[in-house]
Amino acid sequence: MFNYFFGSDERSINYLKFLHNKNKDITVVTTTPVEAGRGKKLKPNDIELFSIKNNINFKYFNQNDTYEDMVNALCVSFKSIFTENFLNNNKDIYNLHLSLLPKYKGPSPVETQILNRETKTGYTIFKINKYVDDGPVVFSKEMNLLKTLYASDVYNLIFEDFISSYDEIINSTNHLENNNSINETFTKKFEKKDLCINDDTIEVALTKIRAFDIIGPAYYVHNNKVFKIHKYALETHGLDFKLLDGYIYPIEITPEGKNRMPVLDYLRGIR
Repeated sequence: MFNYFFGSDERSINYLKFLHNKNKDITVVTTTPVEAGRGKKLKPNDIELFSIKNNINFKYFNQNDTYEDMVNALCVSFKSIFTENFLNNNKDIYNLHLSLLPKYKGPSPVETQILNRETKTGYTIFKINKYVDDGPVVFSKEMNLLKTLYASDVYNLIFEDFISSYDEIINSTNHLENNNSINETFTKKFEKKDLCINDDTIEVALTKIRAFDIIGPAYYVHNNKVFKIHKYALETHGLDFKLLDGYIYPIEITPEGKNRMPVLDYLRGIR
């Protein structure tokens, strides 16, 4: 059983909820608040807020710390990198990576797999070492990646499988297998410009909308205003955006300066 959890954003929360239900004494390690907004006020991350709300003991990560009571830990979507010295001074930390390693190492495996139109996805749990996504594997699972799935769907599918496979995962932590680096590929951290679909074909734009619905969303600039696009349909709902080879039909958007809303609500508001 994991008695420590490392996480720092909303993609970590479901895993922390599940582990907290398994072990009420779990300790969370997360990153310090960062400055945000025009006022540059310190903003806690989602994991810290969840821990406070649910009375979960948490600590801010420091590379110099040694967690004497840590038996082993699960790391999910944690933005800090562990130094070799930190790993040597602490017990085993296992990372959950959302691809079938050694393919799609790095920060955006789900998004990149969708963009590359892969037909298979999955996840890998491995013991962290000093290299990027390269430690000994304890568990992996392959899953189908349907071309209609959004990134959020893939995250949910993997989490549901993690729950059903949890006992097997725990039992596997004593059985390490080499993480073969042959045919390894890497993903990148996407920039804002990567999320724009104005100059894309329909196929590329729809793929981006599905890929970026968690870390984005994708957006379209219309009349010098940014429209974030969360969901789309295959027929018009009254708001059509022109691309290189035709139109796309958003059904859920965030207009610039407004809240997220269905397209039909937006259209009613501008009449």
